[in-house]
Amino acid sequence: MHLFAFVSHMTSDIITPALDRRFEVGRVSLLCHESDLGYAYDIAGVCRSQHLPVTVETLPADNQPLVLQQRLRELLQAPACLNLSAASPVQAALAYEIARKRHLPVMALDHAHDRLIWLGAADPSAPPGGSDIADGLSLEDYFALYGCRVREARYRLRQRDVRLEQLAAGLAQRAASFPHELSLLNRLCNELDARQFSRRLLPRSEHFLRNWLQQSGMVSFDHIGHMRCRDAPSHLFLSGGWLEVWLLALVARMAPHMPISDAASGIKVSHQGVENEYDVAVMCNNQLFLIECKTTAPASPRLRGVGLENLFKLDSAVRLGGLDAQAMLVSLYPPTSSETNRARVQQIATLSGSGLRQADDSLRRWLLGRHV
Repeated sequence: MHLFAFVSHMTSDIITPALDRRFEVGRVSLLCHESDLGYAYDIAGVCRSQHLPVTVETLPADNQPLVLQQRLRELLQAPACLNLSAASPVQAALAYEIARKRHLPVMALDHAHDRLIWLGAADPSAPPGGSDIADGLSLEDYFALYGCRVREARYRLRQRDVRLEQLAAGLAQRAASFPHELSLLNRLCNELDARQFSRRLLPRSEHFLRNWLQQSGMVSFDHIGHMRCRDAPSHLFLSGGWLEVWLLALVARMAPHMPISDAASGIKVSHQGVENEYDVAVMCNNQLFLIECKTTAPASPRLRGVGLENLFKLDSAVRLGGLDAQAMLVSLYPPTSSETNRARVQQIATLSGSGLRQADDSLRRWLLGRHV
């Protein structure tokens, strides 16, 4: 099938039907104004990475409807299918009328739920209206749509460290009740002397933490109790990376039962020379979900707070290159009321404190677009 997809803004809905084998798309034509060629070329790059033949066709401006209509009549020849998910209102109206007269199937996608909507006569062999679009986008594909490049990832959905996940699960369980232990561990790992030992002593009263660290084999202690990590990976894990490892493990556990196509932790992405690192990234229902982890203790004596600066930083990071992503901040301590309000305004989900005990359910609801 020859798929014609309009491009007036960026959304994964433009390309996901072409990656769904049920549509049997053999060729893609991207239709756009000259001002949107950048979007079209990024999408074309993803098509080529999937070995899908693709062309980019420019269209006259919307304020020239008769010229635009003539151009569409030239392009939209059977057999073909139209994807109007990212068409402008003028493009959609003109294209739909041409398709109706020529009995061409016309589709759009319900972006929030990644479901198919047939606007005109559908091919009997095609998926019915309301079908869930196959989840074929990788993280590399999704970021490429927005002109971003994935440079590296510490762990991937199918390339994880089972031993570290077991250790991380134990720390997460402890963090829900005794967050000060894990924020203390973070501090010990990040305040180091010239010997790379912790400047602070691990208090003798911290029996659980001392025993856990000794059994982990990740640290050593000097004769008075200063701690040193065994190597760089151990330091990364103990200084907060354990929370990323644990969250990715939860995502991996629910992946067989959900529309999750890809996930990674410690993923570095660049866009026009600007680099960002995301603690956890998940592709679910062909949409991007980004998680920021925070294991430091708040400055507030009430032991509340995630830092407004962290919320603003996360809000900025999820919009890199115009990304259309959902964001969540996971922390050991709950946010203050003002931070909760700010997170609500910025549409950032939060998971913290004792809520970590229900992280599995909270993550699942968030990834499915339900209130957390």
